[in-house]
Amino acid sequence: MNNLSFIALILVFFTFFDVPAQSEEDACERWQKITDSISDLDKGILNDKFYLSKVDDKCKVRVYTNLSSIYMNKIKTDSALFYVDTAIALAQKIQADEELVFAYTEKANIIISLNRYDEVENLLKKSRVLLEKYPESQSWLYYYDKKGHMEYVKSEYYNALDYMDSTIIAAKRSGLQKEIHQTYEHKGLLYMNLSEYEKATENFILSIEFKQKYKLTRDLSNTYRYLASSFFELKQYKTAKKYIIKALEFGEANNNNFALMISYKYLATYNRLMNLNQESEIAVDKAIELAKKSTMAGHISASLEEKGWLYFKNYNDLTQTESYFRKAYQFAKKTKQDEKIFPSIQALIQLYIQKKDSQKLKKLIGELESIVTKMSKPDYKMYLEKVYGQYHEITNNPVKALSHFRTHYKLRDSITNLEVSTKVANLEKQYDTKKKELQIVSLNKEKDKQEQIVKQAKAQQNLYLLAACFLLILLGIGAWAFRKLRKQQKELSSTNQVKNRLFSIIAHDLRGMMIPFQRSGKILKHHIDKGNYDKTIELSQALEQNSESLSNMLDNLLNWSLEQMNGYKMNPETIAVEEELQKIIEGYDQQATYKKIKIELEYEEDLRIQFDKGAFHVIFRNLIGNALKYTEEGSIRIQFENKNDQFLCSISDTGIGMSSDQLKDIFTLEEKKSRVGTQGEKGTGLGLNLVYRFIKMHGGTIDVSSEKRIGTRFDIKIPIVISLIEKEIYQKSISA
Repeated sequence: MNNLSFIALILVFFTFFDVPAQSEEDACERWQKITDSISDLDKGILNDKFYLSKVDDKCKVRVYTNLSSIYMNKIKTDSALFYVDTAIALAQKIQADEELVFAYTEKANIIISLNRYDEVENLLKKSRVLLEKYPESQSWLYYYDKKGHMEYVKSEYYNALDYMDSTIIAAKRSGLQKEIHQTYEHKGLLYMNLSEYEKATENFILSIEFKQKYKLTRDLSNTYRYLASSFFELKQYKTAKKYIIKALEFGEANNNNFALMISYKYLATYNRLMNLNQESEIAVDKAIELAKKSTMAGHISASLEEKGWLYFKNYNDLTQTESYFRKAYQFAKKTKQDEKIFPSIQALIQLYIQKKDSQKLKKLIGELESIVTKMSKPDYKMYLEKVYGQYHEITNNPVKALSHFRTHYKLRDSITNLEVSTKVANLEKQYDTKKKELQIVSLNKEKDKQEQIVKQAKAQQNLYLLAACFLLILLGIGAWAFRKLRKQQKELSSTNQVKNRLFSIIAHDLRGMMIPFQRSGKILKHHIDKGNYDKTIELSQALEQNSESLSNMLDNLLNWSLEQMNGYKMNPETIAVEEELQKIIEGYDQQATYKKIKIELEYEEDLRIQFDKGAFHVIFRNLIGNALKYTEEGSIRIQFENKNDQFLCSISDTGIGMSSDQLKDIFTLEEKKSRVGTQGEKGTGLGLNLVYRFIKMHGGTIDVSSEKRIGTRFDIKIPIVISLIEKEIYQKSISA
């Protein structure tokens, strides 16, 4: 019995005897649990195929997608595409949008490796459209990850880092923290491309820690290889070799041919640099063997090129070197990617410079120049100038060689030696200063006197110039202050006009509200003496209503005055929307009962948002109070939801409504007649102005629609900023 048959037997035994009976949902959960614990790719394939007949259609999409991922790691691209296309077709058939996005992003991962970038962009657009319906979906994690990958392909590394941060937020929000390991790995690769190798190392180590914590060892080989690359760039070859051996151990344990292929190639490089020639050749031969099995031209080219460098640098066998470099170049050309062709041309150029073969060198330089022109990379251009210089040296043209070498060194200085250039410039300045000092010492006394006179004249000239500049500055400050003062005077005049109108309205309404209190004592005493208790109850209810109106108006006046004087300090905190709205509604229970009004609060799920609690109460107390004021024996409906990170809320009533003229300038304090409520309630118009101001402070908008005798509706839209705060917390925790 071979190993694979034995594994299958164990899997069948484990499944049937450990779990007596499973529903499709239980089977899916069981499949996921086993999948997370399996690191061996062959075992993973057996497990996935076994469970395909036991899980429901939604879960099958996940299983097919996982099979695709496994076959991709085994460098079987055709099989990977077959299974992911099967997953997509099934997800479309059963209209499982979130599973479809998962499959789309996995297919994007495969075709990125095949350089079919237009197809990737199309898949990501489709994913985005589907995900708009599911703002809390786990699939946002995979979408952001692939968007970052595409930015990486386009060399937009900082944009890619932003997408990685979004991926971390999406993972946290959807409870998939174990998936963050992949994001840290990708951030490490981005920092490597930015030559920030210390940061790259930190992120790779974080990725390894997450993978070990959650026992996700399937692709741990790749992470160790990336970590080895970071140490290699830091010139720590022994440490790099230690981690590449770790990568090989996990690759062997997991039957991961892709990881083994690349790790052997890296091991060959590290051994070559440490002059371990025999070990290097064994490693590179294994890399070539695995690369040829994969039929991936780019990896075959890289492995053959590494063997060529071994013969070139360590064995000094130029014949074998040319053979391997030529083969590497031919495979690189098949990729049709300049970034893969460039190193193979570079290798052949180094060989022909060594052999002083000007004819072959000239042909390669023409191709190199074409690539440099298309890619516009400064370091590529610098290298081209160096090669031109070496070519002209070989062809005995020293003038042209010198010209190209000068251009090469200028470019090199501008790219890699700016600090040295600055030091040289400083030294030159110091030298010039010393030279001038020696010249001054050698001058005669007469010249000293003349120089002293010149210095004094220059000092006076500078003093006059300084005084003139000072006067100009004073004049400019004066003009600016004058313009600002005039502007403030205009604004103050306008503000005072508004305030005068407001206080005139308030004074009138306050007098009207105070009159009942002034007369209430005598009237109550009269009715009590007469035994008219029904009248006393009626009067007390009217007084209570009047006191509530007075209290609300005074609250609004206080908040408005604070806001006008810039004295209202925003204090955002996390609040539960349903809880705060219930508190406000309870405050109006008595008034609603009295006017036979039903207040309804509707929502699908409660929200927690960052908001100033005082402002929240001012906004909704005024809107609900307004609805009560103009409604009789009807209903008030309050609805809220989260849509695309926007807090949407509507307050609608079945009251008397408003005309189009009354709706005009409803949120301003422009002079207008205040309407009375259904039972004579009065208002100043101040409340809605406050509502508008506080919503604007939170970056939101408010709209109103109304129709006479039908009712009024206010619609509020305010950004939910809690996600931004979470992002800051994550960024701090990452950098800690």
